[in-house]
Amino acid sequence: MEYEEFIRKVGLKIKEIRVEKGITQEQMEEGDHGVSYRTVQDIENGQSHPSVRSIFKISKRLKVKPKDLLDV
Repeated sequence: MEYEEFIRKVGLKIKEIRVEKGITQEQMEEGDHGVSYRTVQDIENGQSHPSVRSIFKISKRLKVKPKDLLDV
């Protein structure tokens, strides 16, 4: 698997988990581990490469382990 494909799949995995939990992109901004909806949108659409910090915050917001977001 190439890097760009991996990044795209990570974004899709984040979206899948977020939707399963009934959380909107806008709601991802809420709480101590909030991430801007624009950042989430860009990651989910494969337009941005998530930083380790973003992966950490997204995993906390979705209440999953960081590895769950990267297991594609």
